[in-house]
Amino acid sequence: MFTPIARRLAGWASAVLLAAAAAAPARAASALVVSRVPTTDKVAALSFDDGPTAKWTPRVLQVLTAHHVPATFFIIGSQANRYPELIREEVKAGMEIGSHGATHLTLRARSAEQVQREVEENAAILTALGAPKPRLYRLPGGRSDAVSLDVLGRMGYTVIGWTIDTRDWQRRYSADHMARQVLREIRPGSIIIFHDGTNSSTATVQAVEQIIPRLQAEGYRLVTVGELVRRLEGLSRPRI
Repeated sequence: MFTPIARRLAGWASAVLLAAAAAAPARAASALVVSRVPTTDKVAALSFDDGPTAKWTPRVLQVLTAHHVPATFFIIGSQANRYPELIREEVKAGMEIGSHGATHLTLRARSAEQVQREVEENAAILTALGAPKPRLYRLPGGRSDAVSLDVLGRMGYTVIGWTIDTRDWQRRYSADHMARQVLREIRPGSIIIFHDGTNSSTATVQAVEQIIPRLQAEGYRLVTVGELVRRLEGLSRPRI
């Protein structure tokens, strides 16, 4: 049992702690991390990492535009500098541009300054090429930590994961295999990841060509990742 003096001391200490907490600056919220959007509507998003490349990006774009389907491209800044015309083509075609870092740097175990530099540099590259400032960030390798998520959150980014990983970059799977996987695993609100980088292949292009009409036949509407994320407005769940 507390004595009267102990109670007064405890009350004084609590008041000091509460005052200190009230005076402390608010901590920046970590970035929202989205790998799927909860919805009953048959919507899903195609996404492509590691581009652009001269060999694969035009072929992927050709398939998407032929089917009048938007997608989200997570761009590496060094690749954008090599093929600036492809960024302009993606924007002109109505594709959404997200960030995959200036140099594809893994953001885990980096300083806040390193993370911010990698993110800011890519945003500068993309906006200089005519793309809107990106608000979606896909982590190279999907790897992050508290520091990188805090920096990305402070910078206004939403971090995008994936629901269905085709692993097309491994170049081990046929187009039929990847198409079957997507059709087997698809559910409303899914984010599907492909690649149009140097490790892409004809199988990726053919898989996308198969998947689009088959998903549409099942009643799915393919949208950008950004459109999926906007459906989260008003939801309270911090991680999906």
